[in-house]
Amino acid sequence: MRILIAGAGQTGVALARYLRAENHEIVLIDKNPSALSDLSEQLDIQTLTGSCDSPLVLERAGAESMDVLLAMTSDDQSNIIACSLAKELFHVTRRIARVSSNDYLMGKYSDFLKALSVDVVVSPEKETANQILTSLSINGATDMTILGRGLVRFLGLKCRSDIPFLGKNLAQIRRQVGDVNLTIVAVVRRHQLMDLEKVVLQVGDEVYFFVETGHLSYALDMFGCAEIPLDNVLMFGGGAIGFQTANVLESDSDDTQITLVEREKTRASFLAEHLDRTLVIHGDGFDDSLLDDIDLQANQVSIATTHSDENNVLLSLMAKRSGVKRTCALVRNTLYKQYLRGLGVDILINPNAVMVSAVLKCLRKGRLANDYFLQSGMGEVLEMDALKTSRITGAPLGRLKIPKGVQIGGILRENTFLCPQRNLRIQPGDKVYVFVARGCVAQAEKLFTVRLSFFA
Repeated sequence: MRILIAGAGQTGVALARYLRAENHEIVLIDKNPSALSDLSEQLDIQTLTGSCDSPLVLERAGAESMDVLLAMTSDDQSNIIACSLAKELFHVTRRIARVSSNDYLMGKYSDFLKALSVDVVVSPEKETANQILTSLSINGATDMTILGRGLVRFLGLKCRSDIPFLGKNLAQIRRQVGDVNLTIVAVVRRHQLMDLEKVVLQVGDEVYFFVETGHLSYALDMFGCAEIPLDNVLMFGGGAIGFQTANVLESDSDDTQITLVEREKTRASFLAEHLDRTLVIHGDGFDDSLLDDIDLQANQVSIATTHSDENNVLLSLMAKRSGVKRTCALVRNTLYKQYLRGLGVDILINPNAVMVSAVLKCLRKGRLANDYFLQSGMGEVLEMDALKTSRITGAPLGRLKIPKGVQIGGILRENTFLCPQRNLRIQPGDKVYVFVARGCVAQAEKLFTVRLSFFA
């Protein structure tokens, strides 16, 4: 595909890098020339200086030949106008806009945005808030998403020293889990995907697997993990993401006790006015006397969503050492992923990875029901619908040529999750769960393409 990306901020650049790795043609525009510096050579893409809400700039960017516009600037109005121009003047088929303002995100205005030619709206704040709360619900999880109408979970867990799977290969683990519907699809060691046919689990390995939700508690017991009730939550930072996270917590449960610490007085007043059940405290999270008054140990979970990666990490470490069971830090610098897990920060959420996941879900071809981008960037999880004429349908899995970098994690047939077996045949209407290593999505999509006989 030819994709025009507006906005060379962290989200726009992350999308450009990932999509270019899949051999899409990318043009990246930004009104700040310094934001585009060296990106053309680094990413092997075209760049252009200019504003995305200018018809002339879009024309110079080759909008008339684009398949997709991703309007990802930090200005909602510019993104919306860009979508409208792309549709009306240049006939760009698909248009996705990043929108942060709650005014636009209210359901009653969705028709208005569609009238302005915005096909899909993605909100970095709402997407990130939802990912934070999903990840926090499992103690020990590094990644988690809910699939198949809640009937299937995908998790990433780090191997502890006391789990029974250490020193065993996947065949031995499969026998040990017995009737638990669980399929390991990836093992990451020192930021490298391991060969599943040869790997023997070690302490520190990150194991990714699909599991039937009804068997989740058994799977967690095997990995020494557990679900955590979000009864008492302490939050640091009431910016856009912190505000949305508190909002979601309030709407999800009437029983959750939420305390939010915000250092800016004006912002704290805004939060107190717009949040119903959250106790908003104006103060500095690094103030020892304030923390003593809050009583950190009374909170099961802490969430740090300030504008500083470093502050988020330090606040999480302080909370962990004060007795908080589960800590989450918002970080944008990918280096933190490599060095901080296991040092007191349980969950590292990168808003850019969350946004990439949200946008990819909108872009993928075929019968894609869901798409989840791993926080580590190692790959994606696809939830695909099997058609009668799909290449993957009908033959036993053991006879199919599954491409390298693609792992079938199971299928959902009606309300039953089935682990992959050599003699299992995928049927029309099944939902198929696939782990795809980075750069291998096209190979996975071929398994679900329609045979030519479908058109005969």
